[in-house]
Amino acid sequence: MCWIWGGSAPELKEVWHLVDTSKNDQFHYSLFAQKIDSFDTAPKKLLASDSHLRPDIFPLKWVIYLGRVQKRAALRIVGAEKRNREAYGVKFILKWFELTEEVTTTPWGELEVYQFNGKYVEHRTAIDRQTL
Repeated sequence: MCWIWGGSAPELKEVWHLVDTSKNDQFHYSLFAQKIDSFDTAPKKLLASDSHLRPDIFPLKWVIYLGRVQKRAALRIVGAEKRNREAYGVKFILKWFELTEEVTTTPWGELEVYQFNGKYVEHRTAIDRQTL
């Protein structure tokens, strides 16, 4: 083999290769996941069936939990705003979009079409002009 700059290339060494998966592996799990989910090779403090305790899965469960908490809080706020609008008879009006007369048919029914009114650009421009 020739080196680009002339002369012979250094000898190539394999530094990493893909490990073969087991014959029973239909989900393409990593070797780590296979070892930790096996009754024979799982660590003693960790039950093989307790995959939610795996060190790579546990942080993900925490992130999912926090996402659920934030979603519930956002839904509570939106629901409270909607109840207040309905209680006072205030119609919901979008700030940045205007309703057009166009109606589009979808598999789920008829949908009104909204158009961007450009007020957001004006709003951002006014904020950007302000000095702190």
